[in-house]
Amino acid sequence: MNKHVLEGIVSICLALALPACQTVRQTSQGNSDSSTAVAGGQDGNATDGSLVRHTAVPLLQVDASTVYQQMLTYIASETNTNPQIQAEQLTVFIDFPAAGTTINPKYGNNPLELGKLKEHLGRFLNNPDNQITAIRITGFASPDGNTKENERLAGSRAVQFKNYLINQFGFPNSGQITIDWTGEDWDGLARLVNASDKKYKNQVLDILNRTSDPNRRRQELKALDKGAVYKDIEKEFFYRLRRMELNISTESENAEPEYNLAVLASRLNSNPEQLSLNELLALASLYRPGTEQYREVYEIAAYRFPECKVAQLNSAAAALSAGDKESALYFFQTAGSDPRAWNNLGVLAFMEGKNEDAISYFRKALPQNPRLAHQNMDIAKKMQ
Repeated sequence: MNKHVLEGIVSICLALALPACQTVRQTSQGNSDSSTAVAGGQDGNATDGSLVRHTAVPLLQVDASTVYQQMLTYIASETNTNPQIQAEQLTVFIDFPAAGTTINPKYGNNPLELGKLKEHLGRFLNNPDNQITAIRITGFASPDGNTKENERLAGSRAVQFKNYLINQFGFPNSGQITIDWTGEDWDGLARLVNASDKKYKNQVLDILNRTSDPNRRRQELKALDKGAVYKDIEKEFFYRLRRMELNISTESENAEPEYNLAVLASRLNSNPEQLSLNELLALASLYRPGTEQYREVYEIAAYRFPECKVAQLNSAAAALSAGDKESALYFFQTAGSDPRAWNNLGVLAFMEGKNEDAISYFRKALPQNPRLAHQNMDIAKKMQ
């Protein structure tokens, strides 16, 4: 950091430190000369024993990262506020006739799969305190046949599945359910084959890694062992790729229970995807802001629950504390316009050498934290 800035920081720190460290003579003389208070030995103690405080001021060690960390603010989160926000994933394997897109509840294995879907959604549909707020449907197709046709089928089947949810479960057709599709799921095929004990596993993975062209992939796969490998892939794997993946967002109106933070910390290491937003926010309270553990918890919360601005803004602050400006900018952008971000946006601008922008942000942050905003403005002005 610029030498003048460090000098400015040191002067600010000294100004804050000296009032707390000054000495006072205990005397009944109202006209005592205050300058005699510092007379005495080399350590600043008076020879007459009348000093009540030590006058020595320790040498301040200041570097750029320390300065930035002291300029940042973090948001205290309320872990017991309502509603609780959770996200769940559910995979449904729907059977369709060849080239078909209409959902037949009695076709193939559909009775079992749709029964599991009804049971899962019923936990929310029959519970007024735990409501589904959004469902994201992603349709997948197996990579057999024609690529363009498979993309059409994946999209059309996702649309039909959305209509099925609306008609069967009474969801409003008002944007609560959204759809997407990926067409042929070659990545899914690679994962299934890699996890199998098939003798042809390495040959298939080599083909999938060597070329991304779907027609070339099918051609080379069909050539393995005179077509025997491809037939086995069709039988063993393709049906597991034809599926609907649901990302279900829910809100609960129940008050948040007391948390066992030790248990949550253990679950963070083993199954972080199973922690709710409020559990993550409660767990974050274990760690000091700016530490790696604090950053890890808030980043998990920020990526899994992008609608939570507290998670986004604290992740941005933790990233700035670590000097990661790129990640901080991503979290600021995800959070959108929020007055609680202004101070830390000023710190980001200051780190990038944009002092005028930094001062502007600090001035806007005055209503949130006047003392820190004024201090940060003084630091930024010393760079000009």
